[in-house]
Amino acid sequence: MVVALTFLSDYGPELAAFAAFAVFHSVCAHEPFKDALARVTGRFFVDHFWRAAYCALSLAALYNVISALLWARNLDHNIWLFVYPDWLWSAITILHLGSVALIYVAFVQSDYLEFLGIKQAWHGALVLVGARTPRAPALFGTDRLVVSGVYRWIRHPMLSGGLLFLLTSGPSLNNLVYTGMYLIYMVIGGYYEERRLIRIFGPDYLRYRERVGAFFPRLRPRLAG
Repeated sequence: MVVALTFLSDYGPELAAFAAFAVFHSVCAHEPFKDALARVTGRFFVDHFWRAAYCALSLAALYNVISALLWARNLDHNIWLFVYPDWLWSAITILHLGSVALIYVAFVQSDYLEFLGIKQAWHGALVLVGARTPRAPALFGTDRLVVSGVYRWIRHPMLSGGLLFLLTSGPSLNNLVYTGMYLIYMVIGGYYEERRLIRIFGPDYLRYRERVGAFFPRLRPRLAG
């Protein structure tokens, strides 16, 4: 009981901030929210500028609020809990670099300009100045199902890469807490993202899911039914 109270005293604000971020990040990425927002701001804003605003707000919340709270409020928990032997540290460093490469490859393959909303915002800006006809671009992740490249092995490589990055970072209590929060969101966020992809792509995604693991490569396809 004392340990739990101490933990909540140390990390309560960070847990609350992360829970709020998880709700925002999940709800605001889905079509029902975008449809509701379009009724207020207009469909043009949602189609062209919401993705960029959503990414900017998410990054600001994640790094300027949650991460700042976690590490700034608990400076005494930044010390490593143990020290890796040299041989293990070398292996962990390789895995850490591999996580960066995995995130980068998935990021590029997903069309990072579209992923960040820059392509949509640029098109919207051109429309506003009369340099482009008003053609609504497809919302990110709804126009095609990517199953090649790294997505041939993992359905959510960015989430997997993020987890590997954290697991191979310094083993301080702060990092372990952050990794735990990330893992919980990865599972919950992945679940709702799966439902969204099934709704959009239907049988094509179900067949893809049978062949490919969510966060780790699957050695054998899962049997249907």
